[in-house]
Amino acid sequence: MSLAHAPANSAAPALARWEPVAAALCLAQFSEPLFAAIAQSQGLTEPPEYARVFFLPVYAFLAWVLWRDRAQALSAARAVPLLISLLVLAAISTLWSIDSGATLRRTIWLGLSMAFGLYLAWRHDWKALLNVLAAGFVVLIAGSFALGLLVPAIGRMTAEHPGAWSGLWTHKNTLGGIMALGVAICVGAAIVTPERRKLWIACSLAAFALVVLSTSKTALIASMLGVGMMVFGLFVRRGPVHMIAAIAAACVGIVTVAGIVLLTPDLLVAALGRDLTLTGRTDIWNAAMRFIEAKPWLGYGYYAFWLPENGPAYWVREAVAWQVASAHSSWLELALGLGRVGVVLFALQLLATLSRGAGVMLRPEAGLWAPAFLVTFGLYTLSESHALQANNIFWIIYVAVAARLALDARQRV
Repeated sequence: MSLAHAPANSAAPALARWEPVAAALCLAQFSEPLFAAIAQSQGLTEPPEYARVFFLPVYAFLAWVLWRDRAQALSAARAVPLLISLLVLAAISTLWSIDSGATLRRTIWLGLSMAFGLYLAWRHDWKALLNVLAAGFVVLIAGSFALGLLVPAIGRMTAEHPGAWSGLWTHKNTLGGIMALGVAICVGAAIVTPERRKLWIACSLAAFALVVLSTSKTALIASMLGVGMMVFGLFVRRGPVHMIAAIAAACVGIVTVAGIVLLTPDLLVAALGRDLTLTGRTDIWNAAMRFIEAKPWLGYGYYAFWLPENGPAYWVREAVAWQVASAHSSWLELALGLGRVGVVLFALQLLATLSRGAGVMLRPEAGLWAPAFLVTFGLYTLSESHALQANNIFWIIYVAVAARLALDARQRV
């Protein structure tokens, strides 16, 4: 009998060793590398159906861990009721969506994405979580360098921003934003994993190099902000005197930036290589506002506003004179899809998570990375539509951080 059980017992440690690798590869796949290129090459707004085949191994892995850890999965979901409420609202919006089929499909993908984020939270403590996230970014960093160097026709932009690197994606801003996230993650992994510090520092430098090669100014600010937040946390942890000095320096910086924004915004946007429309974003926001006012409470259905060619998005595109595919603002995107109800739910959830993130800055188990990520994510909600997006690496990591913070808070009660 003991011999019969020996293979299973010996297989368990091997499986445990390979699970973080599988999780890291799944995370990399959730950023949809090359998916946008496939869609764009065929003139589609979404990846073709056959591209979903690349997600089958991811969904198989997710089904396995959900069944294996079903009690922990339920506990993690209960810890973040507002996140689950947003998912439920997205599903219910199929009833009033202007493209109910697209809403239903994207809600299913959203549920799978959020389930993976919850898995990252219930399965890993902060150190293990950071190492899994950093390992996923190793794949994305290596792939982006390979395409940029070896296949520049794919890895670099040619028409809109000639020479700017886009890596595994089709736009420089996508590469820059994801790599800005990678900088902070790899620095955080280096802090909590001394035995792999050289590796993670090298990866953070490589990610920062890709931020520079992307020429994305927003990504450059986001990467520096994330690392700056971790440096701020290190000073705060050194004692009351350092804490006061760090807070004073942060206040001076905030007041200085606010003064520049209010008094001389043209100088700031010129320094960032932009104009006062934030590269056309304010034009999109202004054009979309009247449609938000037309359906203020429940919106047009999750992920539905931009899809029908003859729908309300047609008039937004006519106003801005280009084929805009998103609101370039998480808040406006939520208002268009789920109305004020969705915006309020997300605002309450984000506020709760930010307060928990600020509370763990002095706690060593959460590291310095969680508050840094939340600040960076908060910045991106203003100019990008990352919140509540299926197959979006920013949203998946946000779900993981929110759930891990909530689970920690529940354990301390």
